[in-house]
Amino acid sequence: MPKISIIIPVYNVQDYLAMCLDSVCYQSMKDIEIICVNDGSTDNSLAVLHAYKRRDKRIIIIDKENEGSGVARNTGLKIARGEYVYFVDGDDWLEQDVLLKASKKANETNADIVIFGGCSCYVKDNGKIKKNSGGYSADKLPKKYLNKVFSAEDIKKDIFKFPSTAWTKLYKHQFLVDNNILFQEIKVGQDQLPFFHSMITAEKIALLPENLYCYRKNRKGAVTAVKKKKNFSPIYVFYAVEDLLKKLDKIDDYQKVFVNRYFSKATSWLGKFQDDIKEEYFEEYMKLLEHVKQDYPFGWWIKFNPKISDGYWKLKFKQFAAKKL
Repeated sequence: MPKISIIIPVYNVQDYLAMCLDSVCYQSMKDIEIICVNDGSTDNSLAVLHAYKRRDKRIIIIDKENEGSGVARNTGLKIARGEYVYFVDGDDWLEQDVLLKASKKANETNADIVIFGGCSCYVKDNGKIKKNSGGYSADKLPKKYLNKVFSAEDIKKDIFKFPSTAWTKLYKHQFLVDNNILFQEIKVGQDQLPFFHSMITAEKIALLPENLYCYRKNRKGAVTAVKKKKNFSPIYVFYAVEDLLKKLDKIDDYQKVFVNRYFSKATSWLGKFQDDIKEEYFEEYMKLLEHVKQDYPFGWWIKFNPKISDGYWKLKFKQFAAKKL
């Protein structure tokens, strides 16, 4: 059984995949399996995977139809054999010692989750790399939890002070299995549900205050690079997290932080939505707003009255004003 299963969803990243795979294959931690899930790529990504598999027998390739990275990650989880699980995106790369350092911390603390930081990286045309601290940097980790082993109970009010990305965490495999923690099958924000699920159930969490992941920021065609929003992911995330909390009988513990976080996200998307389908999104958003007002009558949303014509900054102002009422 390998120490760590690395799961990499791959979709049309032929120009970046070699850099990603090199950073994984040449990790100082050698006892790994590398599960690459080709999610229906239409470029040469699959050929790149097979070329690397011929050189490194630790690579396992799953070739499937395109269903999104959430399904791809869940597919990889089904066959993972490692004591720990780590997720990498196919257009990013790792610092050389990330797996060794994270697994050492996990062994020392018996943590269900080890959380660390990642740099926001810009690769220039000449190949030079500029690294910025960014929103997932280790210096953003809440300092009061450094050098401690803490639990979900300890961080009820601070849960969103931790990065919600899958690639800033090493997970104990059995912890994921025991709690049936899976990725949501949506186009964007697939990691929000497993992030929240894991952070409200973990008995032991440890921090590693280093930037060990390199997140490529300037890739053309990346879903996160699209300025105009065109799917309903934040609304789907809200309902999925709500259903999870009800199922786990934890809705009273987390209703304030979860509603504020995920309803605010859905509101933000309203101001950025693609014009030709904005009416459809607005209709579903207003249903969500009415639901939130009825079931959670304690926040700024009670006094919030958006219009379909409101832009991003107008909605921000209305949200600010509602908080003051």
